Amino acid sequence: MKEPGIPELIPNLRRYARALVRDIHDAEDLLQDCLVSAYGNAQSWRGINRKAWLMTIMTNLNYNRLRKQHSTRALFDEDTDNIGETVATPATGDFATQDALRCAVEMLDSDQRAVLMLVAIEGHSYGECADILRIPLGTVMSRLSRARKFLAHHMSAQDSDDTDAPNVIALRRPK
Repeated sequence: MKEPGIPELIPNLRRYARALVRDIHDAEDLLQDCLVSAYGNAQSWRGINRKAWLMTIMTNLNYNRLRKQHSTRALFDEDTDNIGETVATPATGDFATQDALRCAVEMLDSDQRAVLMLVAIEGHSYGECADILRIPLGTVMSRLSRARKFLAHHMSAQDSDDTDAPNVIALRRPK
């Protein structure tokens, strides 16, 4: 199977950037910085898993930004990219539940949110996630476990208010 090109990976990178920086405009800046860095350092790509390589670049750029400034803005201002395509597919048609889930994800520690996005949303294995974030495998599993427990607790509190609300945190584990 041929490795996807950088343009094909932009929607995934955009979604990951939005989850990392919590602001659509800052996410676009982070995406642009990532792409500039990727094209400028194309010789460092080893020909294996371009998506993980790009997400590693984005993660490192984000860590550099966080060292310089801290922001507390909303997670997803919009769910569409610049050309009107849907970036994130809702897990359920219940908008109240989606909003509750977004709020719960927003409350996660940035380290837990990054692991959750990489594993549950982007479909990376624990090992790939550890490589992208440059942390031990056990740390990935611990952060993901804590994130899932927090979301389960938060959403169960929401479900107690609405007993008909669907379970939206059935996050898949990688194979």
